[in-house]
Amino acid sequence: MKALKFLIAVLLWLPCAALTLTLYSHAAALGLGHGPWLERPFLWIAMGFGCWLAVFGLIGPSARAYIISHELTHAIWTLLMGGRVSGFKAGAQGGHIQVSKENWLITLSPYFVPFYTLLVIGLYYLAGVWQDVRPFARAMFYLVGFTWSFHLSYTLAVLRQSQSDVRRHGWVFSMTVIYGMNLLVVALLLAALSPRVTLVGLAAQFGADCGVCWQLGTAGWAKCHALWQQAVERLPK
Repeated sequence: MKALKFLIAVLLWLPCAALTLTLYSHAAALGLGHGPWLERPFLWIAMGFGCWLAVFGLIGPSARAYIISHELTHAIWTLLMGGRVSGFKAGAQGGHIQVSKENWLITLSPYFVPFYTLLVIGLYYLAGVWQDVRPFARAMFYLVGFTWSFHLSYTLAVLRQSQSDVRRHGWVFSMTVIYGMNLLVVALLLAALSPRVTLVGLAAQFGADCGVCWQLGTAGWAKCHALWQQAVERLPK
């Protein structure tokens, strides 16, 4: 099974590279280069992102909040997959959850789902049902950056350890899925937060970038194959 997952991971490298190019080309969509600085969403996201990094690097906060979100994400995805949660434990020293079923989405979901970021965005739009929340948009963008930085910093810190979640499905498959799904989440958040970005536009750009990556990949393969043939021909007969 791990051999099959390794093959799937290799096949996913091209779409991961293409999605990276797509997001890079849309990097200014949140207002990086438009309007007064204090009205640019990117600025507030960057401020929140940097603030958490300062907290994480200088103060070394407790991991309790991350462990709670980690185990809750496991539980939510288990329920979404039609499973049952029979036990839940999360604390400063670690967490554990008992579920009735398991697959790669349930196992790896905490590494690509920014739980608190989605919570902030969900509460913002939910509050917008009853009142005008536009005056609080800057605070929302700041919290998006803060919580997203929280998610990425702890995800990278945890992945540096020998995680059973990663070992269970193979390192190459797990890391490829985590990287690709994080990109996909960023693309969805970009479409949700920016009026200038749509899912249709992202999909069209992604398709074009897949073609670019395929051309680059085939050209690189042809070049490597030619160099290999030249090296073989130079070997003594």
